[in-house]
Amino acid sequence: MNGPMSRPNNAAAIRGLLLVIVAVAVGIYLLRGTDTPTLDSASTPTPTTAESSTGETSDGQEASTGATETTLPGITVATSAPENTSDTDDSSAGTMVGFEGRPNAEVKIQVANSTTVRGAAGRITDSLKTKGFVTLTPINMKGTALDRTRVYYQPGSHIEAGNVALLLELDETNDVYRMPSDLSAYVDVGEPHILIALGIDQASAG
Repeated sequence: MNGPMSRPNNAAAIRGLLLVIVAVAVGIYLLRGTDTPTLDSASTPTPTTAESSTGETSDGQEASTGATETTLPGITVATSAPENTSDTDDSSAGTMVGFEGRPNAEVKIQVANSTTVRGAAGRITDSLKTKGFVTLTPINMKGTALDRTRVYYQPGSHIEAGNVALLLELDETNDVYRMPSDLSAYVDVGEPHILIALGIDQASAG
């Protein structure tokens, strides 16, 4: 009884084993055939920066303003450099072109004699008075006599002081000075716009 009945059982067992082997083989094949996902560095977008040029020079060529543009996927950020404000023309700063100063009748002058030449300050005072200036009483200057005459001016009377220097045949640049704050060396000094400290050069000229 066992011989004939055992053959179908054995065949079924063999078929089952073959199915298992085939299933295992298919599973191994599928596992080997599946690629593990990797991050593709080439697909990662990289920001790009581009310089843009704007403006045009006088000869028709474009001049760069230093503006930059950063681009990301779907996003564009433009950055502009600050404008150059150093092109201001200040070539005429400090110049006084066309100014002649106030009329002589509005300018008060006082002459101080630093030398031992008697009457020198009075002589210069009289000469300036004939030019229309308002002249104060001539005075003396204490201390060492000056070799060269100096013309001092109060703020706002620089141009007039230069004109007076020219009248006395002095250098309107090197012989003209701002009024010193200490006037103790000048005896009985008033409030002139221009103070002339008479030196040996002018005192002996007459």
